[in-house]
Amino acid sequence: MAPRISIAFTALAALARVVIAQGQLESCGSSLYYPSQYTCFDDDFLCPIVNDEIYIRCGDACYSTSQYSCSDDTLEVYPQNGPETLEACGDAQFYPSQYICLDGNFLCPFMNGDSTLRCGNACYLIDQYSCTNDALIPVTVPPSAPCVPEFGSSELCNDEGCFQLNCCPGLFSIADHCRSPCQLENEQNPGSCTTTTTIAQATAS
Repeated sequence: MAPRISIAFTALAALARVVIAQGQLESCGSSLYYPSQYTCFDDDFLCPIVNDEIYIRCGDACYSTSQYSCSDDTLEVYPQNGPETLEACGDAQFYPSQYICLDGNFLCPFMNGDSTLRCGNACYLIDQYSCTNDALIPVTVPPSAPCVPEFGSSELCNDEGCFQLNCCPGLFSIADHCRSPCQLENEQNPGSCTTTTTIAQATAS
């Protein structure tokens, strides 16, 4: 039983370090960003987090998996009811209530009801970031990053590849899902672990 508990404590401690780091600035190419507002793809392409939803890269666009799919680096729209007409932006089609087309082939999503501007390979709100030499620089400090709850999927895949999502505090990713170390221990030894004792012992170590 000791090895399993040790592994659980190690994972919990590692996750705690990740959670603390979420409030710090990170770099993506030449841009600086907060992980609660963006996800960095391929080390140089930023996609925003809109209403706690992580947008995924598709070519030179970022998209919501509930509204679009991605094929050959081109956005494909899920059919929806309503009078809105599709428009074209390069090879991609989009709904004008969800995106604005910049430079004829670059889509930027609406965020919090506001249109965004292009900055290099990113889109941004002017009350959150400034743009210098195609690089983002934050002007405000954001709230905490969204996270995946217990039993939620910690991995999201499309034809660009698979991307890891952040599990909520106290959880870690195993078999592509966010799990509690205590829950895993109890599956092996029912009643042997509680969340309170696990966190207390992990902190003490």
